[in-house]
Amino acid sequence: MRQEQQASIVRAPIAGLLTWLVPGLGHIFLGHRGRGLVLLVAVTATFWSGVAIGGVTSTVDPREHRLWFFAQVCTGGNTGVAYALNRAVRSTWAPGETHVGSHWVSAEVAVHYTGIAGLLNLLVILDAIVRADGRPQLAGRRGRRGVP
Repeated sequence: MRQEQQASIVRAPIAGLLTWLVPGLGHIFLGHRGRGLVLLVAVTATFWSGVAIGGVTSTVDPREHRLWFFAQVCTGGNTGVAYALNRAVRSTWAPGETHVGSHWVSAEVAVHYTGIAGLLNLLVILDAIVRADGRPQLAGRRGRRGVP
């Protein structure tokens, strides 16, 4: 096995893990700084906008929104921080105490925002893994026969 292939075998999982932890970090690790920063801002802003709309206690809740929580987990570190905040806020409540998080429409929008951010980051993770491969990517149709 060539040394370049061995390097890509190691770089791909590292890039994927870094991107899961912090969206865009895998791209930055691979040297695609501009792309990584754009992805970091886009995914993180989408996730935290959702949390701001619905509140941390009603948005990131694996008991109430189980399937959406699986999508949210794809943002890795963002979901970890939001879930820790959720647990910290809920720990201040008296036993059996419940709070109305936000209006139901805004709560649903918030869950969707954070879930979509997670699914978007799943695509970003896959992109980082493919870019870590090291092989030149197809440049599109330019340069092919009959296409200028």
